[in-house]
Amino acid sequence: MANVTVDQWVAKSQARLEAVWKTAAQDIAKEMQTPRAKNGKLPLDTGFLRNSFSADVNKIPSGDGSSSYTAGPISIVINRAKIGDQVVFGWAANYAIYMEVRYSFLRSAAQNWQQIVDKAAQKVRARVEG
Repeated sequence: MANVTVDQWVAKSQARLEAVWKTAAQDIAKEMQTPRAKNGKLPLDTGFLRNSFSADVNKIPSGDGSSSYTAGPISIVINRAKIGDQVVFGWAANYAIYMEVRYSFLRSAAQNWQQIVDKAAQKVRARVEG
């Protein structure tokens, strides 16, 4: 009987860990993609840089920026990932690195990783307890 209880606790803990990880991944993607006009760091002129954002699991993503950005495809990639995988974000725009150097939309989000994870844990805790 004790093994069942421990197994249940482990399963719930793993599910919560995965939920926190995936929520944090969604949140950091959102932060990286938030335009300057909306209190983010991403410059937005023609929209090509923002539209060229994509993600993949365990490899560099390929995107072309030919369609308007929506979070849906990013969410699908994140939800497909498993604990131990790497969700890799990137921009296909050839000038993305120059914009990053100037505006720090990626670095500033990465520097906030611990706060993003802490907030994700709070969200997951609220869903589980609420």
